[in-house]
Amino acid sequence: MVNLQGSSDEGLDMTDYSGPGVASAGKSEGGFSLIELMIGVLLVAILLGIGVPSFRSMIEDQRLRAATTDLRLALNLARSEAVKRNRNVVLTPASPGTDGWGEGWTIPNPVDPNDPDILNQVHASGLTITGPASVSFNAMGRSTATEFDVEIDSNPGAAMCLQMRLDGGATALKGNCP
Repeated sequence: MVNLQGSSDEGLDMTDYSGPGVASAGKSEGGFSLIELMIGVLLVAILLGIGVPSFRSMIEDQRLRAATTDLRLALNLARSEAVKRNRNVVLTPASPGTDGWGEGWTIPNPVDPNDPDILNQVHASGLTITGPASVSFNAMGRSTATEFDVEIDSNPGAAMCLQMRLDGGATALKGNCP
């Protein structure tokens, strides 16, 4: 036996050495194996595959609700202004044509057309809003409109109906207007 440590008769026992960079045979290293990592990535992919379609549906539903709520608030504002000013107030599409309501709406100043509008609402694209040519409220707050259909272009099945009552109030229902 070769003596590596001075005059001692004992040799250097390499089986007990566990310094930096040297792994002993009895200890396992921390971390994940490649198989464990692949299984984890696969589980995350499956969960995302299940969750993303329902998340997209939720986003479309929120866009539909937001557009319907914005239109209902504009109708309430026009009604309120008609009663407050004791004169007719009109809510009109932002641009005339087939998709005028989908681009937004406006409430022009009923007293002086040269004064700023009461409301100018620009709406996001991707929505189809069909309704009457304009909605007029008299000084008592009564309306001339009947109903609006609000639909998402990418999903024609996603629709809401905004029905106007004669007293000027509005009710939102899921689905297209009858």
